Amino acid sequence: MKFTRRKMLGVTGSLFGGALAGGIMPAWAQDLTKVTVRLAFSYNGHRSPYLLGVDKGFYQEEGLEVEVLEGKGVTSSMQLVANGDDTFNIVDPPSLMLGVAQGMPLRQVAQLYQISPNALISWKEHNIKGPADLVGKTITSLQGDTTTTMLYALLAKNGINRNDLNIVAADGGTRNQTFLGKRAEAVTGFYNDSYMGFRDATEDNVDYFLYSSFGVDTMGDGIAAHTDTIENSPEVVAGFVRATLKSYDYALEHPEEAIESLVSRASSRKADVEILKLQATASLLEGTNGTEKGVGYSSKERWENAQALMNEFGGLNQTVDDVSVYYTNEFLPEA
Repeated sequence: MKFTRRKMLGVTGSLFGGALAGGIMPAWAQDLTKVTVRLAFSYNGHRSPYLLGVDKGFYQEEGLEVEVLEGKGVTSSMQLVANGDDTFNIVDPPSLMLGVAQGMPLRQVAQLYQISPNALISWKEHNIKGPADLVGKTITSLQGDTTTTMLYALLAKNGINRNDLNIVAADGGTRNQTFLGKRAEAVTGFYNDSYMGFRDATEDNVDYFLYSSFGVDTMGDGIAAHTDTIENSPEVVAGFVRATLKSYDYALEHPEEAIESLVSRASSRKADVEILKLQATASLLEGTNGTEKGVGYSSKERWENAQALMNEFGGLNQTVDDVSVYYTNEFLPEA
């Protein structure tokens, strides 16, 4: 059920009252706080748990009415939260660090992917097994996306001059068509997203390697909020984190149900491919922490290592002495 006559929680928080068009809100609806979560790009299998959480009422149980919104790149999504237009966004630590260095008042409130799914996907015929094999090749990537930023870090980390290859940055549709039309030998993407899609589209004629196998071992998806939201509406943040973790747990146990939530909003998606994307996400949630600390936990050591990597190879010119300014574990159920 969608209620339109409400004010969204920005950086200060609010509860909703008033009447629905044509009638009075039921008692339970008056207590819901409307928030938004902005994805980096379009709806997809590995982020379907947010949609499932809405449909299953997990967010509603926490007193939240959540709208899951598609994005136009991770930088744009961060800026919308920094401006107070959205409540939460999905962002990886390297991108968040770059945003904070630019003055965005953001902080990670749950670190979901302990391992980044950043991958370089290529046509099998070119036998691209690592960064050195990219010299002289054309690689297409996404404008304003972490995969492009981390590609530059991957090249620098492995001593490869970016001018020795042709990097073509474009929007998502153009990137995909450039690769599928074989106007590029390789394309950036996520192992648990783009690779699965290209494998299906090319009848398994693509290969990949993970950036983490070549020295760029960072974290992936996390949930970020404005620092004012964290300070002024901690109960909203805590509720959103709890419901999201519950959504991921349920989605991985019931992938078909999660993908039903996705396909109901994006009918062109192929359910069998999106299920594979979601299932490939499970190992990313545990990573080096296993289950000891629980899903969503931020390791200080991992953040310190990510900052050092970004400072040396990823264009992060401003670092902090205490990396905990980037994240908090206080909203995790076990914290």
